Amino acid sequence: MGIYRVPLVWQMYGHMDVEAKSLHEAIEYALGPECPLPEGSYVDDSIMVDTIANGVP
Repeated sequence: MGIYRVPLVWQMYGHMDVEAKSLHEAIEYALGPECPLPEGSYVDDSIMVDTIANGVP
């Protein structure tokens, strides 16, 4: 028996209230690096092995 580190990715779903001059500006902020991630819920059946990150077959 061995121990394996398996790279996984999954999706979360949440909402964020953003104060902005327009919807476009709010979306830009929400997708940007300065914006903290909101609390969220796991998207059912979204977990998968990240085959790109570590070359997992």
